[in-house]
Amino acid sequence: MKNKYEHLKETVGPEVFTKWQEVDVEIYAFTDLGMKVAINDEYTGLVYVDKVYDEYQEGQKPKAYIKLVREDGKIDVSLQPQLVKHVCSTTEKIMKHLKANGGKSAFNDKSSPEDIKNEFQVSKQVFKQAIGKLYKQRKIKISDKGIELVE
Repeated sequence: MKNKYEHLKETVGPEVFTKWQEVDVEIYAFTDLGMKVAINDEYTGLVYVDKVYDEYQEGQKPKAYIKLVREDGKIDVSLQPQLVKHVCSTTEKIMKHLKANGGKSAFNDKSSPEDIKNEFQVSKQVFKQAIGKLYKQRKIKISDKGIELVE
């Protein structure tokens, strides 16, 4: 049987994609380095294991972005948009989480990366930037007990 993905090109020229360009991907393999994805059904790319914040299966087609075309022509892919956009979407998730929990949450900048990843599907860095943004907008208070909506 012919492998559906063997036609994928392993490398790409520097002018084919732009950084943070949104692309169509299909997950087709898991390796020690991360998830291999077919990009636009033409190229192969990799999402590094430490940048996977959710459970995925082969055949899934999540939203994805070109993180980097390396000097060797290989493509690094991100399942999260550029940090600025990612922080904005995370602030919305945090606000929904707070509203669903009576305006309070035990999550704060001291929460473990694993707990943050499980609840919000983001890195601790993105979470901290998002709560910092909400704090500066005076939408939340941050304490040792967690975060809460400002009345």
